[in-house]
Amino acid sequence: METTQIPPALIPPLRLRVGNGLVDIATLDEALLFAEENPHPKGDYEGMIRRLQGAHETEDIIEAGNAFRWWAESNALVVEPGLPE
Repeated sequence: METTQIPPALIPPLRLRVGNGLVDIATLDEALLFAEENPHPKGDYEGMIRRLQGAHETEDIIEAGNAFRWWAESNALVVEPGLPE
């Protein structure tokens, strides 16, 4: 019996502004890809990337998700639910 690995999720998912559009980020894999494709200077970018790449245990996954959220908030990328886009 083969088990499928579910990628670690961001709880809750984030909606981010990128250029003139929006993107929803629901997993750490999506967060890592977004951060690598959209580097922004504020926050601990390098540390956040390392956390996302090395998150395998529950505690590390939570820390990586928080690091990504803080980085996105520091760079004014997060679109809060219920606010005008």
